[in-house]
Amino acid sequence: MSRINNYQELLAEQKRIENKILEQRSVINEGISDLKEKLQPFLYLLPILNIFKRPHGNSSLLKTATSLGIDLVGQTFLSKANWITKLIVPLFFKGFSNRVFSEQENKTEQASN
Repeated sequence: MSRINNYQELLAEQKRIENKILEQRSVINEGISDLKEKLQPFLYLLPILNIFKRPHGNSSLLKTATSLGIDLVGQTFLSKANWITKLIVPLFFKGFSNRVFSEQENKTEQASN
């Protein structure tokens, strides 16, 4: 960067910097839109797996024991697996077991009513 000697050079430098910022913003926005497009198939899986839903307050002992058992079994069987497998497999099984228990609770509630 050269030294700015007068007001005209200052304005020109300001315009150059503003244009550079706009170019960088457009590059970042393009990157974000590309990332959104690549992640779109995974966003369809989130409702199916129920990973990011809050657990219900009335967690039963059976659900807690199942979750603990999945963690322990996952540690033993997946000890040599890569980190993504260690992350996804227990989440999948926990989501599946929670869905099964929720369906059983709903059936029980409907039968009692």
